[in-house]
Amino acid sequence: MRILLFTALSFLISLNTFSQAWVDCGIKGGYGVTMLTNGNIWNEPSVEPLISPGYSYGGKLGLNFNLNYQITTDFLFRSANQKYLFQPNGGDSDWTKNIKYTSFDIPLLFRHNSENGSFLELGPQISFISGAEETIDGNTTDMSNYFAKTNFGAVVGFGSFMLGAQNTYLVFGLRVHYGFQDLLTSEAGKGQNAYYPINKGELDDVEPGFQFDKYQKTSPLSALLYLELNYDLAYLVRSECKRTALRFF
Repeated sequence: MRILLFTALSFLISLNTFSQAWVDCGIKGGYGVTMLTNGNIWNEPSVEPLISPGYSYGGKLGLNFNLNYQITTDFLFRSANQKYLFQPNGGDSDWTKNIKYTSFDIPLLFRHNSENGSFLELGPQISFISGAEETIDGNTTDMSNYFAKTNFGAVVGFGSFMLGAQNTYLVFGLRVHYGFQDLLTSEAGKGQNAYYPINKGELDDVEPGFQFDKYQKTSPLSALLYLELNYDLAYLVRSECKRTALRFF
């Protein structure tokens, strides 16, 4: 909620500060690698995290102060995965587990556009987790209560303008997101020495009552290539009475 209020406040201040600014909007979609980072899991020889795909799509609203500086807010649906290969007996009885979770993401980014058409963007992101499930041997179980409802993180990205005509242009880029907060809840074993994604009894062949030496948080990490189609929607004009208004192209 705070990030939404900050976004609105930033736009209001900017409207009254910059008389040569303009507003653009767009649609975007991305595809790449998603994962759940956890030091204990990554160092456990009986569980191997596998490269897992994910995607994101949604819309964008941007405020351009000039040709070089811009603030953008995205509204994105994201589907992320993390697949694990369990090898409790050294390869004799392996199985895979896929964890899928969905979220609605709102990044607030500062973007710098260079003269050669490339850009760099960075800023905070809040994610609202809408659901989670695990699939083993084709059997899917709802695990939504294992995941926190919100997660705060950061985004950094870069890319380049590809082509455009008049007020419409296409952008290609790479965006990396990392969540600072722990994704797991107490139901998933948060704060304990045995926790998700290892369920009770899954590694008893390795160690009865398997547990780690200490707890480590689980954070989301993703790297997505994306395309963004933008349209310059309106520019800001200031009247003689010093009121700022939007004038559509």
